Amino acid sequence: MAVLLALCAGGAVALLAVLIFIDIIGRDFLGVSVQGTDEIGGYVLAFVGSLGMALTLLRRGHPRIDLFFRFFPRLAGDVLHVLAQVTIAGLAVFMTWHAWSELQTTLRFGAITNTPLQTPLWVPQAIWVFGTAFFGITACLTSAHALYLLARHRPSVARVYGPVTVEEEVNQYVGADTQEGDDARN
Repeated sequence: MAVLLALCAGGAVALLAVLIFIDIIGRDFLGVSVQGTDEIGGYVLAFVGSLGMALTLLRRGHPRIDLFFRFFPRLAGDVLHVLAQVTIAGLAVFMTWHAWSELQTTLRFGAITNTPLQTPLWVPQAIWVFGTAFFGITACLTSAHALYLLARHRPSVARVYGPVTVEEEVNQYVGADTQEGDDARN
């Protein structure tokens, strides 16, 4: 599901790029403009941010300062990995609560934008709420799993919830290049 949402976010960026291209061509050569391109761009930015956070979490892509991890005992490092996961879950739940609160206010007042598009604000906010809620659910589930691993299978904590190591990054890219090279030869 996270991959599907990230693909939707990427598709929205691609459509926005096409819209911006059409707007530029229209203004430069035809003297007309697609109204609301900047407004739609803001919505797409919010969509991309909220819809991509869960996949980033699952791929251990959220940045963490891990400079001193090698100096900590293994147990302390594992506890910090789990603490980081739980902290992200707390942030995600807070974001979802805030997004839901904003959506409720918008629905209560029937707010629309004061732009040429006159967009009902509940439309982009509903997608924002969905994305942050999905991120919150994902973060809570991964936090529960991290706590389980800490209690029952501690050697897996760093591998599953620690930051991506340099070796893992190198293997990912070398493996991808090797696979592409093998495909090209076949």
